Amino acid sequence: MSGPAPGEAPPDPSAAVGVCTTSEAARLLGVSNTTVQTMVERGELHAWKTRGGHRRIARAAIDALREALAAGEAARRVDAGGIALLAVEPDGAARRRLEAAVAGWSEPVRLLWANDAFDALVAIERHRPDVLLTALRATPMDGFEFLRRLRAVPEFRSVAVVVATALDDADLAAHGGLPPGTARWGAPVPLDTLRGFVEACAIRKRLAASGGGSR
Repeated sequence: MSGPAPGEAPPDPSAAVGVCTTSEAARLLGVSNTTVQTMVERGELHAWKTRGGHRRIARAAIDALREALAAGEAARRVDAGGIALLAVEPDGAARRRLEAAVAGWSEPVRLLWANDAFDALVAIERHRPDVLLTALRATPMDGFEFLRRLRAVPEFRSVAVVVATALDDADLAAHGGLPPGTARWGAPVPLDTLRGFVEACAIRKRLAASGGGSR
């Protein structure tokens, strides 16, 4: 599909016909604004910014995505478990907080738990979750080492990894940094942002099931 290069505004007003704002795209897709923003950042939706700094998304890209999602809806109904989210969290209160939040999401999520990195590696091997949520605790295994081990296994590279940490860029660099593709948020994890991330993962999963993610 021809159109402006990523990051470029349409060359003239007529080129703006057939575009959506982030909020309009979210309404058409039935997802949150955060989900749309995540998909744009991943290159899954073609978007650009106007000279005034406002994000615009091609309506044709929205329509194509809606068609692909409709094709994958049957696969979603078959996969009643939805997204499998593995959280490395030993604290009971934090677990209850996440459980309460997930219960209110429209996207079906199957929560899995691990007490530490060792438990998580076993759970990943057994359940192959779609999303991993973890901190960088130093015991019993260094969190950086845990993530490096995870990314070293080709079968596990499809797991979307979210790290919740208070460490800044300098601290992370001193430990060798995070593996490419790792999402990093503050601790405790912002649940609205996590919801958008999970919704985007669910959309990508359904697109893959329908064949729409093979482009």
